[in-house]
Amino acid sequence: MLVLIAWPIWLTVDLSLHRVRLFDILRDRPLAFSLANYQRLLVEPRFWDSLLNTLVFVVGSVGLAFLWGLGSALLLARQFAGRTAVRLAVILPWAVPATIGSLVWMFLFDGNLGLVNHILLSAGVVEQPIAFLVHARFAMVAVVLAHAWQSYPFFTVMFLAGLQRLSPELLNAARVDGASPWQRLRHVTLPALADVMLVSGFLSLLAAIRDVETILVMTGGGPGRATETLAIRIYNETFRFYDVGFGAAQGVVAFVLSLLLVLFAFRRLSRSFWG
Repeated sequence: MLVLIAWPIWLTVDLSLHRVRLFDILRDRPLAFSLANYQRLLVEPRFWDSLLNTLVFVVGSVGLAFLWGLGSALLLARQFAGRTAVRLAVILPWAVPATIGSLVWMFLFDGNLGLVNHILLSAGVVEQPIAFLVHARFAMVAVVLAHAWQSYPFFTVMFLAGLQRLSPELLNAARVDGASPWQRLRHVTLPALADVMLVSGFLSLLAAIRDVETILVMTGGGPGRATETLAIRIYNETFRFYDVGFGAAQGVVAFVLSLLLVLFAFRRLSRSFWG
């Protein structure tokens, strides 16, 4: 297990400390040690833009998925006819491969034949179709919605599992005491789900940071660099421009960000379970 974890990390760090292109690796050329990749990161505006795009994408998609998942879980925790079928339907976006789901959303936002444009035109909201995926202002919204749709079932499943352990007596006691539905949610349900929220939120943040498929399929990081996140930048530098060293340096940055999230989540969970 240590080899499986440590070796890829060491290899990435080692590559980031050398000016190396893909063909240098294939030809087994000797590599010279250099900090040029990290120096380039510090002064390159495009890197900082990708970090900002990553922040917007991660916060937006995970936040939206969290709210959708919580709402779905609260609804599906109730007894109603056809609940099993609805639960299966909610899970479907999670079961669909990310590439297929992204293609569906790309067609939904298509500037000519997309369903979103059809609805807006039919409702009289707009007079002509909007090319959502080629406008910087709308493209990020589109990829955020797509990723949120694909990931919210995870929150739903986690929250449903957490709700199963919530004592009905607590909710009944709060109802008898005159607590409104909002007060019961705020003071009884949400505190009971606190640790589940932390774990599911942490895992979803990591998944969003490394998401390549959604943006690559829908926009490719465009228009311009409006949706170019750190994951897309790493992909482009490594597999399109073959600058393995620079791509690895950005991968190290992504790893450090993920590690900070892991340490934060572990610290909070440690406090929750062991005080």
